[in-house]
Amino acid sequence: MSTKINYLTKEGYEKLIEELHRLKKVDLPNILERLSEAKAMWDLSENFEYKSALEDKDFAQTRINEIEELIHNVEIIKEEKKSLKKWDKIVDYWSKVTFFVEWDKEYTADVVGAWEAGLDWKDLKISLESPLWLAIKGKKIGEVAKMRLATWRIDVKIINIK
Repeated sequence: MSTKINYLTKEGYEKLIEELHRLKKVDLPNILERLSEAKAMWDLSENFEYKSALEDKDFAQTRINEIEELIHNVEIIKEEKKSLKKWDKIVDYWSKVTFFVEWDKEYTADVVGAWEAGLDWKDLKISLESPLWLAIKGKKIGEVAKMRLATWRIDVKIINIK
């Protein structure tokens, strides 16, 4: 059985480690204390505090398990400093790429693993599993990629790669 590798940047990995530490050392102990206090209130059938603390405990434990599983099979995406000329660079795992979407505008995004990707337009991150990544990987500055969507394709022009 092959295990799926989870790609993360060093920054993304460090954020997960910080979250895991906070969950285990701060959040979970606080939740367990709330749970203990709520149990002391006797009637658990209509004890909102008990039910709330129990839900919080389940959520925290699920997130701890999720992070531990993720970091168990992680590969850190290393930012490699290449001495390529501007026109020799290609979009790759560690790239920060600026691109123009045909009907919209220009965007700049980092290429990251799926766990770090998101649609925060101020800090755009492209997942290694996204249609955009599949379209632009390996492209050079000035090239136009066709990004496949469900029923059509969109032109994406590579403007800059760092």
